Order: sequence, then C-alpha cells, then structure tokens
Amino acid sequence: MTEGQRTRPADAARRGRDNILIWQAALVVGLLAIWEICGRLTGADQVSSPSRIIRTIMVWLGGELYPHLFTTLGELACGMAIGCSLGILAGLVLGRMPIVSLILRPIIVGLYSVPLVTLAPLFIMFFGLDLLPKIVLVSMVTFFLLFFNTFTGAQQVDEDYLRTLDLMGASKFEQFRKVVAPATAVWIAGGIRIALPYALVATITGELLATRSGLGFLISRAAERFDMTSLYAVLLILMTIGLLLSEAALRLEHRFLRWRQVAE
Repeated sequence: MTEGQRTRPADAARRGRDNILIWQAALVVGLLAIWEICGRLTGADQVSSPSRIIRTIMVWLGGELYPHLFTTLGELACGMAIGCSLGILAGLVLGRMPIVSLILRPIIVGLYSVPLVTLAPLFIMFFGLDLLPKIVLVSMVTFFLLFFNTFTGAQQVDEDYLRTLDLMGASKFEQFRKVVAPATAVWIAGGIRIALPYALVATITGELLATRSGLGFLISRAAERFDMTSLYAVLLILMTIGLLLSEAALRLEHRFLRWRQVAE
C-alpha cells in the first residue's frame, strides 16, 4: 500500500469531522438567531435574548463573576479529588476481596439507593453554610460512581494472568502494577468522565440550597429578583464549564490510555 493510499482514509475522516463541526456551528448560530429575533419581537423578560445575556456576562467579567466561579470550581475540584480517591481505593480493595465485598455490598447499595442530592440539607445542618457541605456532597456523589466502576473492573481481572505471575514469583505489588492496575484503568477513566457532570450538578444543588457565594448563589439571586437574563447567563456559563470539563476528561482519557491503541 502506497503512502497516498494510507492517507486517503485519514483525510476522509478529517473532512467528515470538519463537516460535522460546520453543521453543529450552523445549528447553534441558527438557534441563537431565532432566539434573538423572538426576544426583540416580544420584549418579554422571560424570553430575554442572546445579546442581553452576553452583555450581562461581559459586565460580570469585570470582576463580579470570578469569586463565585472560583468558589464553585474549588468545591468541585476538592470534592472530586476526595471522592475519586476514596472510590478508587474502595473499589480496588473490595473488588479483589470477594468475601468482604459480599458482606459490605448490602450496606453500600442501600446508601447508594438514597438520592444523594437529598442529603444536602443534612450536610448543611452538620457542617454549616461554608464550602464543607458542598464538598462532602460532591465527594459522596463521585465516590459511588468511581467505586462501582472500579469494583466492576477489579472483578473482571483475568485470574490466569495473576496465577501466571504468582508462579513466576511476582509479589502482590507487581501483580497489581502489571495486571490489576492496567485492567481497571479503563474503568476508572470512564468513571471519572461519567462523574464530572454529576459532580457539577451536586455542587450547584448544594449552592442552591444554602450558600453565600458560587454560581448556585447567582442562580438563587437571579430567581429571587425574577432576573431571567442573569439566570440564562449563569446557565450558559455552567453549560460552557460542563463542555470544557467533558472535553478535558476525554482528552486525558485518550492520553493516559494510549497504550490501548498501541496494543490494538
């Protein structure tokens, strides 16, 4: 196969991606144009318009937005770090200890069956109105998502590989590093990607209930004032954050799991 023949599929795939991006951009522009026209024709505060929303965001970028944005992102980052670490650790331990997992499984499933968002008022009563209750809520949401993903991956490790390494005299740590960790890495990466939007939802939910700062606070304040433009502005910011987090998680997953593509 010549070099030109090998590059043709890649060029076709690149053109396909470019066409999809063009159609996506056209769809977004079209929807925004329709919204702008409806907002100008009706003049209703409930409809607002993209131009008014952008002006509100530009005013906030003058300084008001940053403390609230950093508060929300700080709660999200701390909660994700704690929840992911504990969830991965618990998933690995219980996934490789069948008897212990059978004993603890009803307790874990029972806790997970409770809608975790409903625990936010309880955390606020225990930990007050500062950052801690939101961090605890995000930690619990991400813990269970990472736990179940990691637990499933740890249970599906090929035992033949472990027995082979054991016969070769490998230590438990070497077995974990060479077999268990690579086998569960895919599940962990997928769990983190899934947990990110849920963690953002948990953060905003906690801020909506009781907070003095954060993007959730901006939503509450806008709702109290019936300021739909500000409400839409916060929602647009949250949508942007969600898209950026999703894209970042996808790129990190591809980066850290490059060995899969090489193996395939």
